[in-house]
Formats: sequence, C-alpha cells, structure tokens
Amino acid sequence: MKPLQTVAMGYVIIALQALQGVRLDPDGDPVAGSGYDLFPDPIGWLLVVLGVGLLPAGLAGGALRISGLLALLVASALWFPAVAERVAAEDPSLGWAASLPALAFGGLLFYRLADAARRAGERTPMTVLQGLVTLTALVAVLPVLVFGAGWDGLADLAAGSGQLLNLAAIAVLFTYSARPWAGAVEKDAPAGS
Repeated sequence: MKPLQTVAMGYVIIALQALQGVRLDPDGDPVAGSGYDLFPDPIGWLLVVLGVGLLPAGLAGGALRISGLLALLVASALWFPAVAERVAAEDPSLGWAASLPALAFGGLLFYRLADAARRAGERTPMTVLQGLVTLTALVAVLPVLVFGAGWDGLADLAAGSGQLLNLAAIAVLFTYSARPWAGAVEKDAPAGS
C-alpha cells in the first residue's frame, strides 16, 4: 500500500462512526455521542501516523509527525464515552480545542503535498491541495466565530465544513497517492524485460 493510501484509510476510519452500547436518557431516548465507537478514531490516527512514517523525509518532517501523534493522543482520550461527555458538558469550545492537533496535521500535510506538486510541475493537484489548506483554516476559525463572537448562525456551517474536509481529504489522498511526488515508490521493471 502506498503511504497516502494508508493515511487515507486512517481518515476513512476517523470519518466513520458506529456506536455500540448507546446509553439512554430517562425518557428512553439515545444520548447523542454515548457508547463506544466501533470504528475507533485512535485506530484511524494510528494508520495516519504509520502512513506518514512511510512518506519521504521531505514530506514527513517533525511537525507533521508531532501533530499526528498529538491527534492520536487526543483521539485516544476522547474515545472513552465518559471523557467525551465530560468535555462536551464542560464547554463546547473544548471540543474545538481538542480538534486543533488534527486540523494542524491536515493543514500541514496538504501544504507539504501542495509544495511537492508545485515542485513536480503539477498545477492542478497543487491548486486542489492549496484549496484544502484554505478549507482546513476555515474549519479551524469558524468555531472561534461561533463560540467567541457568538455568531450562532455559523454553527451548522462549522460542523458541516469539518465533515466536508474529512471527505475531501479522503478523496484527494486516494487520488494523488500514486504520484511520485506524494511518496509513491515506483517498482523496478522485472529483470530481462
């Protein structure tokens, strides 16, 4: 498997959510976000970090690995329903703060891939990846406007843009995973051909 395919599969697991053992409120209705996720985000982040480890050094430098490991640690803590519920009950902005390592990872990965595409002379992938850098920044800033400035009308846009970012990341990482500038290793031709 190519490095970006491994990263993309990690994003797939992160994007999927299937709760097991959902807790019910006193009225018998399921409590949103309760129960253990059958597609644990920490496993997705582990795949992401492993995929980054397969990338060439120019793409997978220290800051990318560190932000991936931080996202793995945060996802590991938040996988436990009691922790996630406590964070959500304490202050909604804590959920935003917990997403920052993942957003930093995504923004940095897309930035480095865009630069690699630029150096390879591939303008379309460069432009697409730069668009993902911009979308990542938007996803990071919108909650500040919702929680800090009180612009509650942007709450749905903030949540939707995060989901859109995950889907776009999956599609783009799979699409460009075979490009040499994206860390794909071309196999040598068989001997005697």
